[in-house]
Amino acid sequence: MVMSEEVDELDKKIINILYEDGRASFAEIGRKIGVSENTVRFRFNRLLRNGVIRRVTALVDHSKLGFKNSAALMIKIEPSELDRVLDELKSVREVHNIYQLSGDYDAIAVVVGYDLNHVRQVVENIKKIKGVSSVNTYVTLRVVKADTRYSFV
Repeated sequence: MVMSEEVDELDKKIINILYEDGRASFAEIGRKIGVSENTVRFRFNRLLRNGVIRRVTALVDHSKLGFKNSAALMIKIEPSELDRVLDELKSVREVHNIYQLSGDYDAIAVVVGYDLNHVRQVVENIKKIKGVSSVNTYVTLRVVKADTRYSFV
């Protein structure tokens, strides 16, 4: 991502308000931080255009949709297949986060399932992906923190 302009404190304030309420209107945000609705609209559109804000979406509690179990998968991938495997993992519906790593494992994927059997099926399918050499599965016992937000101010 190449930004033509730096993210400043005003941009960070807008982002923080949207973290708390993605449905906040530009007028409401402007009132909270003491700028005009048009200023917020311009800043938001620039942040979106520059990829700082990727999208505005609903943050869903997966357990309320029946996904009661999750696991972290530590994955080893053949070097020549790395990009292809990561792309294939992105298409797996139950995979919610993927991080490429340095060290003993090449990637970690966080998966959700309706129950442990569903998680096991997802793991077995991932093991079958060409280029995956091993998967070490850590089943979640308890979610201590699950937050996609980061406070800037």
